Amino acid sequence: MKIYIQIMILLSLLSLSSCKDWLNLQPEGEATSDKLFTTGDGYRSVLAGVYEAMASRNLYGVELQFGLVDCMSRQYTWAWKYGEEGTNMYKIARNYDYYNSALRPTIDNIWKDGYNVVANANNLIQNLERASADIFAEGEVERKMILGEAYACRALVHFDLLRLFAPALIHDDGEKRVPYVEDYPNIQPNGIAVKPFMEKVIRDLNKARELTIEFDTTAWGMSLSASGKTRFNGEFEWGMPGYQSSSVIDGFFQGRGFRLSYYAITALLARAYQYAGMHDEAFQMADAVLKFKATGTQGSSYDMFSKDEFWELRGNDFESKKDLKCISNLIFAVYNEEAYDNYSLGSFFRKKADGMNQGNWLMLDLDNQKIFKSPDGQTDESEMDIRSRFLLYRPEDNSIYGNYKISGKWYCSDNAEIRKKNIRILPVIRATEMRYIMAECYARKNQFAEAYEILNEIREKRSETAQVGDEWKTMEQLEVARDFEMFQRDLIRDAQREWISEGQLFYLYKRLGAKIYFKEKEERELNKSEYMLPIPDNQSM
Repeated sequence: MKIYIQIMILLSLLSLSSCKDWLNLQPEGEATSDKLFTTGDGYRSVLAGVYEAMASRNLYGVELQFGLVDCMSRQYTWAWKYGEEGTNMYKIARNYDYYNSALRPTIDNIWKDGYNVVANANNLIQNLERASADIFAEGEVERKMILGEAYACRALVHFDLLRLFAPALIHDDGEKRVPYVEDYPNIQPNGIAVKPFMEKVIRDLNKARELTIEFDTTAWGMSLSASGKTRFNGEFEWGMPGYQSSSVIDGFFQGRGFRLSYYAITALLARAYQYAGMHDEAFQMADAVLKFKATGTQGSSYDMFSKDEFWELRGNDFESKKDLKCISNLIFAVYNEEAYDNYSLGSFFRKKADGMNQGNWLMLDLDNQKIFKSPDGQTDESEMDIRSRFLLYRPEDNSIYGNYKISGKWYCSDNAEIRKKNIRILPVIRATEMRYIMAECYARKNQFAEAYEILNEIREKRSETAQVGDEWKTMEQLEVARDFEMFQRDLIRDAQREWISEGQLFYLYKRLGAKIYFKEKEERELNKSEYMLPIPDNQSM
């Protein structure tokens, strides 16, 4: 396998609304890497470029978010359309026709953009390894933090390329497919098998964790990750550094929810350990994430990731909702302030049915997938679960399309400020996943009571009183399973609700070898040609 990687240092910055620009860029928008790597600001710029490249439409902007990968989980339906539209890329992806000429270029671009992120991260890593701490504003602490984040970016993108282009562990045939690129430049990396690949992912994440712990566990580091509103909105908590004035901290260190902090890396380690079949290690990392606390002055203390706050979701007026991504539950997200225009989000998540042909409208297949039916199929919980009641919407004038709904997580408010606040956040990993990991570990040890205590706590926090007939009801607790198969059914049902339009369901189905709905009386596991994207024929990059 040969890959010819062309590298462009990306200089555009994450202009986080909650903090200052990281630095002033050169007017031309490009500079030689030699000049960039002579100053601390240059290193900051290259790191910003790595993160911005991750927000590519082909990566966490669209295709690994709500786009291609969610079509592969069959979340969406085109049954509402009149006539066939054979060139619709997303409908083609839902049918796993990966070699179709309308879809194949996007698959190739996922690979290409992914390895360009890796190459930029590798260039940054190699220069940081020999850089003097003296050129950084915060000395060795900053050098190590940037280095740790670069390792984490490299690991994350590699990991997701593996999850797409190679089999999961349960189907691993030992074949060498996807390369783990560690050098810059490397024009001829060879593919390796799944197990050694995952060893490298885990090694990089552990190294990243060691490098970022020093800053992120300081008083300032804890304050910057104390809550969702601090991580993503720059609103500091009472009793924490920055509460009186956020201007006293360099803007480069703010917006930690959009960066791979020590806490986010720990969560990614939990995900990686689980994918590698190392369930005890995954449990330890997930448990650590949910126990992280930020402690400040005068007895102030904040649970960073274990407190879900959904009060801003309530109500039916999506135009005014300011927390559609549920940031209290969110650990890490990629950032794009121009997401609305860059990704043409209005074409995916329209608010009004204004014609017979809605293009890429992503209608959810709720009825066939039975997502909001209780796991036993007997109760419709759609009005009792906030993930349906307050996070799905029907477009106006939708009578001609029936009762199909769209994910409200990407609702594009007419209010530009509210719209930007919501859709600039591109979720990658949530605290809920940490709970799923712990529950699954318990279930694999036949400790079903402990597993269901976690699942039922998730449901309880998302339960809403609703009128059903003449009664007012909330979601009932799940009955404790007697075997792993029943537990897996209940786990998947909750994940189908939690991860709507967030790009994670396909990976869950693939890792577990789960059966998914195709059509009436046909639920089956994906086969090899369906669960694995084809590696590009032309791997020149």
